[in-house]
Amino acid sequence: MTKLFKFLFLSSFVVTMLSCVSDDYQGGIPYPTLIEASTDAGLTTLVSSIRAVPGLEAALQDQSAITVFAPTNEAFAEALVKFKAADLNDLVKKLGGAANLQTVLGFHVVPAVAFSDQLAASNTFTTIAGQQLRVNKAPGVITVIDAAGNTATVTQGDIEIENGVVHVINQVLIPSIEIPKPTLVEAATEAGLTTLLTAVTAVPGLPNTLLSAGAITVFAPTNEAFAAALQVYKAANLNELVVKIGGAKNLEKVLGFHVVPAVAFSKDLAATNSFTTVSGQTITVTKSGSLVTVRDAIGRTAQVVAADIAISNGVVHVINGMMLPDLMLPNVVEAANAAGLTTLVSAVTAADLGSTLLNAQAITVFAPSNAAFTAALQAFGAANLNQLVAKIGGVKNLQTILGFHVVPAVAFSSDLAATNKFTTVAGQELTVTKSASGVTVTDSKGNVAKVTTADVAIKNGVVHVIDRVLLPNYTLPTVVEAATAANLTTLLSAVTAAGLGNTLLNAQAITVFAPTNQAFTNLLTSLNLTSLQQLIDVLGVEKVTKVLGFHVVPATAFSFNLAEGDQMVPTLAGEMLKVNRTGNNVKVTDAGGKTYSVVAADVAIKNGVVHVIDGVVLPTL
Repeated sequence: MTKLFKFLFLSSFVVTMLSCVSDDYQGGIPYPTLIEASTDAGLTTLVSSIRAVPGLEAALQDQSAITVFAPTNEAFAEALVKFKAADLNDLVKKLGGAANLQTVLGFHVVPAVAFSDQLAASNTFTTIAGQQLRVNKAPGVITVIDAAGNTATVTQGDIEIENGVVHVINQVLIPSIEIPKPTLVEAATEAGLTTLLTAVTAVPGLPNTLLSAGAITVFAPTNEAFAAALQVYKAANLNELVVKIGGAKNLEKVLGFHVVPAVAFSKDLAATNSFTTVSGQTITVTKSGSLVTVRDAIGRTAQVVAADIAISNGVVHVINGMMLPDLMLPNVVEAANAAGLTTLVSAVTAADLGSTLLNAQAITVFAPSNAAFTAALQAFGAANLNQLVAKIGGVKNLQTILGFHVVPAVAFSSDLAATNKFTTVAGQELTVTKSASGVTVTDSKGNVAKVTTADVAIKNGVVHVIDRVLLPNYTLPTVVEAATAANLTTLLSAVTAAGLGNTLLNAQAITVFAPTNQAFTNLLTSLNLTSLQQLIDVLGVEKVTKVLGFHVVPATAFSFNLAEGDQMVPTLAGEMLKVNRTGNNVKVTDAGGKTYSVVAADVAIKNGVVHVIDGVVLPTL
């Protein structure tokens, strides 16, 4: 404002041949003021503009001599379009504020009176903005040329006002001023990059980081580029995309991969350029003629479709594809550890499934929490994972159970229908249901687990944490099958001879101390017998049955269920058997005081457990 008043003050002392008032005026009705004349001519936007600068109306009115080149409303409307402004206030903002508006308006005012008949063919005037304006006169036309070389035409001249003259022109004149560049957000908005703006806003603090950066070059994907990325990731919207790439942290990494912390207009580019982005990873930018291409680490490419959009702290190049950095998603084991699923990790390790899961092309893992495993241990009467493995029948069945939690395909929660049937890597079917209340999983027994934490993205799929261990159909052997598998052929022959097969198979719960073939051989040798049949002949079937029954406890007792030290347990022979557990070692002592060791413990069977022993225990005979 000081600059403007300086020119106005100085101009009051300028006396030239142009400063005289019209000789036609002989007194009487006064001429209108500038504002009155502008209003009469319908130049309402000009009036609003003058009044937008405090004191400007009075300052112009106080001048003794002025020539005003007054833009029409239509000229101002074109200026709004040119500067992409919504209204006069927005135009002031786009011009750089009130100071620049003052300069623009002052550029339309010459501190002297110049009627059209006083103009030469070519005239140069210093305006009250301190910048020169060129006015040309040709037969029937007067033109005004601004600092940028734009030409305006006088559409109505010689409107006399009380302190000078007004010439109406069809264009707003622009002086030499520093037009502020848009911010990244403004440029993206102007370019219609709405999805990019939404993505940037979704990362807390990222807009301020980019706006306050000293120098940046942004390779900005179009909405269509984002839409294509959604299709690749089978995501319906940006929120689903964020989930599938591993969360907001990875979204920030993706967006940062499109930003170089330096200014690089297309003219600054060499044929091949390697830039380290703000995500810390490198992109390659190549230029061939007018074509600029961006390539990421794994060879995806995108072309620049709108280059060199200057912003306040750098430049934006719009590209037709999304660039993806290495997102460094965790593998399934890392994700499980990060989620505190330590029991699951131990189980996977015990089942030797780590490599299988890590190397699978695509998996969805329904991962039981530690609390879920604790509940499973309690249900099976196991104190730890090793005991659970024993009770379910060994590592093979553990593999089946864990495999029942893994689907060989990627299924984020957003990919699920209301009801889904998945064949797991265990070869059995799992039912997954999605409703407004969440996602549930139903196992082969009808047990229902709830997904408590969904959509943990991993390198080759996704993990959903559940609150229950899922149980497939798995098989435990009968006592006969277990004995056959252990090659206890003499025991099997004895059981058959004694007619105990059905008794053992149909018992609700049994623990069998099963002698090895060598144990029977040792017994026969000690009795000077050569075959099982001779033993049967000598003792009789009834006593052989009693001997065999002395090896069977009518309850299930895995080795870890036994108390420490000596204990007497009932048998099917009706006589108590002495069992001793010392640490992991179990021994049995018969009626004659002979003690034998369990050489293979905890072979789970359908209705109990088998412990293989190295001797035949004898009851009282």
